[in-house]
Amino acid sequence: MTCYLLYSRIAAVAFALYTIYPVVTKLNDHRLAHDWSHGALHLCSCLVAIYAGWIAHSDRPAKLFAIGIGSTYGVIGVVGWFIPGPLLDTPVALPLGPADNVFHLVVGVPALALVATDALRRPTAVVPGH
Repeated sequence: MTCYLLYSRIAAVAFALYTIYPVVTKLNDHRLAHDWSHGALHLCSCLVAIYAGWIAHSDRPAKLFAIGIGSTYGVIGVVGWFIPGPLLDTPVALPLGPADNVFHLVVGVPALALVATDALRRPTAVVPGH
């Protein structure tokens, strides 16, 4: 199993847990109407991770998943400490609290590290005559 497949499988579990727990607690507190899209995005990320980690016939989707999660969630994990969230005055608000920022960094930073490590390990092509 490649590191990308392993990352996708671990990320699938993390996204599933971080989708279920907030949805249940927000339903209990009657706050889900203000943050449903955040849970929907995490659920979509979970489903893509399941596909990349278990269903796909190669590790390419897992690599693309790691690149996508690393770049988007890594950035959101950092930006979230400076803004309360995007689209807050709309029905698809994405509030970003400290727990969200930590989660985004927990899934984003390892993906970036995996992609960077893989890129550094790959030999660069040598063009004859240059």
